[in-house]
Amino acid sequence: MSYSLAGINKKMKRMKRFVEKENLHVEEGDVKNAVIKFMELKEIFGNMGNDIHYLALHLANTFLRKNHHAAVDFGKPAGSAGLDIELEDIVGEIKTTIPHLSHDFGAAQKREITKDLDRLETSSAKYKYFFVVNHKTEQIVKAKYIRNYPSVKVVNLLKEA
Repeated sequence: MSYSLAGINKKMKRMKRFVEKENLHVEEGDVKNAVIKFMELKEIFGNMGNDIHYLALHLANTFLRKNHHAAVDFGKPAGSAGLDIELEDIVGEIKTTIPHLSHDFGAAQKREITKDLDRLETSSAKYKYFFVVNHKTEQIVKAKYIRNYPSVKVVNLLKEA
């Protein structure tokens, strides 16, 4: 699926209309209605993770333009193989992960984060970025993981872009 700011804006407008017209309070004897409302919201949002990733890619683009006068490839399909950003001297991975645990990632999250950090570390690119959009994710990666990946820089896009 191709992502665009226009498509995301369309979702946001649908969500706004939904919230404005619906009573979002769940009553004890009306759980069925709550399920119907949640299913409609799920349909409106679709794969919100891909939307967040696409928006984070825009933030990474702002960061790279400012710091390297480089631009990302917005045509690369979401979820495609390889790193999210692969330029001549720059590679980057975008993580929109929210830690499963209060002080660390869950097992599957650890596996994916470690895999991405390994790919960045072994890249021959001059600049290697692990982009995040969650403060807790940034803290955990810096405290528990990044010391094993000395050539990778962790960048919180909500602070830096």
